[in-house]
Amino acid sequence: MARVISPPMSQDTGETEFSTRERIVRAAAVAFAERGYAGVNLTEVVEELGFTKGAFYFYFDGKDALVSEIVDRSLTAEDELFKGATDANALDAVITLTRAAAVRYREDALMRAGMRLRMERDLVDAELAEPFSRWIERLTVMLRRAKRTGELRREVNERRAARTIVAVLYGAEALSSSLDSEPPTAQLDDFWEWSAGSLRP
Repeated sequence: MARVISPPMSQDTGETEFSTRERIVRAAAVAFAERGYAGVNLTEVVEELGFTKGAFYFYFDGKDALVSEIVDRSLTAEDELFKGATDANALDAVITLTRAAAVRYREDALMRAGMRLRMERDLVDAELAEPFSRWIERLTVMLRRAKRTGELRREVNERRAARTIVAVLYGAEALSSSLDSEPPTAQLDDFWEWSAGSLRP
């Protein structure tokens, strides 16, 4: 008779397979967000949770499989942000979106990890999405809609504007994280105060 392998279960908490997997993903996301792909020893991460290395391999084939899941989840979270940008005015929707993204990146280690791992994708033996192209493409579409509805000046190049907005968004996040100073939303608010008027007709 074939041996049935049961998911590891904590004797202290009786936690389920789902919560065990979720704890591994969340703890690893924090580590990846702080130290990057090369700086994370998953054995240490798992042991800090009170699990064995064997417990980790019950859920994931290896480090790169875990990275793929974290990145996939971060992309899903990004999709949710875009779905939430429902302002009637398309340019206002872009402003709302960038501010919501800055808050989410500050609060959610999984999103920060997903972006950092995509930036370090050359180190990972897995197919990971390029870090900024999705944002640029989607913002370009939103800005084109703003131009069609008369909310954006006709001479503005939508794609170049989208690239600049993405650079400011992630630059504000990186600056805020490295200096531990003002939240990135403060820097984005400054950017939009200075630039929104020049984008509108």
